[in-house]
Amino acid sequence: MELNEPERRLRVRDATKLRALAHPLRLRLLRYLLAAGPRTAAQCAEALNDTGSNCSYHLHQLARHGLIERDHSDGTNRRDRPWRAAATGLEFLPDPDDAEGRQLNEALTALEFDEVFRSLQRYQHQQHKLTDEWQESATFHSYTLSLNPEELRHLALTLDAVVRPYLRPLRNAPPSDARAVTLNLQAYPTPEFI
Repeated sequence: MELNEPERRLRVRDATKLRALAHPLRLRLLRYLLAAGPRTAAQCAEALNDTGSNCSYHLHQLARHGLIERDHSDGTNRRDRPWRAAATGLEFLPDPDDAEGRQLNEALTALEFDEVFRSLQRYQHQQHKLTDEWQESATFHSYTLSLNPEELRHLALTLDAVVRPYLRPLRNAPPSDARAVTLNLQAYPTPEFI
């Protein structure tokens, strides 16, 4: 499996960038650009069921903070030039001594959870449109594991290494029947046992 380009992960640490992302539409726009690749504001608006002007405003806000950028590869004029994610992935790592950063990270995490739930709902309502092969390939597993912190970190890194070659922005020449697939894997201490 060939990779399209090397991975460029962006570590978001400062409160200003976290604040820029802590908006539902901005987070959805960034997620969409990561999944779909370069898109214009109009294309984003159509995909996210919003207005072009609203998407354009929020795309400019994301760009102002270095989270997205204009795609210069297609030679279109400046106004119609698509936007693309500035990195192939993000890591949110607020400064542990920054109370505002921690609060923004918590708000961003809550938005991310909301988006994961909405995505699952959209899938549930649209799965009947898929072929049987795609419906049978979808999987929803929940495991309760017994791990210490070191084992949890090792497991997360191992799974991450398995998934990385399939990341949409990095994959070169995927099979013709490939489509965007959302994979969510949450691993955390079970609250009932904390």
